[in-house]
Amino acid sequence: MACRPALLIADEPTTALDVTVQAKILQLIRDLRREYGTAVLFITHDLGVVAEIADRILVMYRGRVVEQGTVLDIFTNPQHPYTKGLLACRPRLSIGKARLPVVADFMQTDTAGNLVARASRGEADFAETAVSQLRTNSDTTKTFPVEQNPRSTVDSALLKVEGLQVYFPIRKGFFTRATTYVKAVDEVSFAIYPGETVGLVGESGCGKTTLGRALLRLTEPTAGRILFEGTDLARLPAGELRHRRREFQLVFQDPYAALNPMLTVGEAILEPLRVHGVGGTRAEQKARVRELLRTVGLSEDAEQRYPHEFSGGQRQRICIARALALRPKLIVCDESVSALDVSVQAQVLNLLNDLKRELGITYLFITHDLSVARFMSDRLLVMSQGRIVESGPAAEVYANPQHPYTQQLLAAIPSDDPARIAARVAQ
Repeated sequence: MACRPALLIADEPTTALDVTVQAKILQLIRDLRREYGTAVLFITHDLGVVAEIADRILVMYRGRVVEQGTVLDIFTNPQHPYTKGLLACRPRLSIGKARLPVVADFMQTDTAGNLVARASRGEADFAETAVSQLRTNSDTTKTFPVEQNPRSTVDSALLKVEGLQVYFPIRKGFFTRATTYVKAVDEVSFAIYPGETVGLVGESGCGKTTLGRALLRLTEPTAGRILFEGTDLARLPAGELRHRRREFQLVFQDPYAALNPMLTVGEAILEPLRVHGVGGTRAEQKARVRELLRTVGLSEDAEQRYPHEFSGGQRQRICIARALALRPKLIVCDESVSALDVSVQAQVLNLLNDLKRELGITYLFITHDLSVARFMSDRLLVMSQGRIVESGPAAEVYANPQHPYTQQLLAAIPSDDPARIAARVAQ
């Protein structure tokens, strides 16, 4: 704003931010717009943010603007099937664990190659339909009952964390002595039970990723115990730790950086099998790779292609396939859908839930998106300044938050509620 521009182009300025910082950035842009009379072109894939800040909306698909209108008109009466799909597939606090629709549910191509709407379907249909566009080997008529609390049938925790600390020294002076410490993780204790998804939420810099890395010993803990099936990972020697690492895996945030561009997709998925010396003969390992590709909804010919040939959502599915290669019991998902637009995000979230039901996988799901956390989580951990400040069943935490920080996070969630949009536009 130094040159007082007539137009400010904001390209995904809030994508990597937690809801509290995001709310401050949106308010700053509103204030600058009012003070200087600057027009703003706000580019984003977050529909909640669009509802909070936009006056008018342009919806793009495959390089073309397919719909435009006022923010209220678009959110209350979308006309194009792609717009309808975008609005439907965003996780909301109110939908619980119903299967998310995907954009493909709303669109089909006619004989002239134009996009047209599919036959009208109700929300109940989406909750019962498997994602055939994503899971090529699944039964598309399969339905899943609402899961019971896994703790009701399990006595022992898969992972139990006791008093975990991760401190980073701040060194000063000629001898670079540690004068103080950054307490990234400070006296954290919790448990994860087999078959459940535990969400870990909090603002940027609160210690979520450091905690996730410490659980896998990618970052060394300062103190505390990490009990995985009763074995303290924090005290395992390197050789034993390497052997146990087959049982817990990590899906990283950025699918563009997580895959080696020099390896084919098949080689990337095969790598953990070779490193750990499992999976049988080379032919059996390759068969396992093709099986994993089918499991995450990719064709077998993807095995010979390179990461740059795939979209962000497809790359994340490849990362999930690689994480599944060793048949882990626990997968840590660190902001695994934050870089994806809502349509692809819905596909990946549905896939993760399908894998949980079918393979019995347990997740620690780290995210700053509280709507996504609500959709995925059985239980929720709220983290602030290195500490867990609130925990409990996800539905209860969202319905009746006790800690002021949790209340602040929930209040900052962008809303696409038409009544709220109308009230903002009327101001």
